[in-house]
Amino acid sequence: GAWAAACACLLALAFFMAMQRQPGEKGPSALMAEFVGTFMLVFSVGCNVLVGDATWGVTAIACTLMVSIYALGGVSGAHLNPAVTAACLLSGKTSFREALMYMCTQLAAGTLAGISYACLLGQSFDLGPSQGFEWWQAGLAELLYTAMLSFVVL
Repeated sequence: GAWAAACACLLALAFFMAMQRQPGEKGPSALMAEFVGTFMLVFSVGCNVLVGDATWGVTAIACTLMVSIYALGGVSGAHLNPAVTAACLLSGKTSFREALMYMCTQLAAGTLAGISYACLLGQSFDLGPSQGFEWWQAGLAELLYTAMLSFVVL
């Protein structure tokens, strides 16, 4: 219940700000696109991690991301990730207000997707490094791949 309430507050904030948008900022349709794309991506990742098929899981996640970018890119830019939105903010491609709206929407979508796959499959997983790896190694890999993803989007 508390997670759903927090998500509702984040979405309400984002959509309220979108209704009061500044000239040049994207509106509610862009936030809806970010919500749908982020939800689909996180839901796909969660379901595939829990099912445990390493070969087809990666393919399913990549296809979900590809379809989301093609379908939603023209509406919102298809950031689908707060780190990508932060990169767009730092590069001057988006305003602070718009980045805040996107990030609130992405965080809410990701949280609701996590709740959804946990309810659907009756289980969840802890985030952390795989066995045999340290936190600094996982952090370095995340930093590298997030930088590459942001570079491609920019």
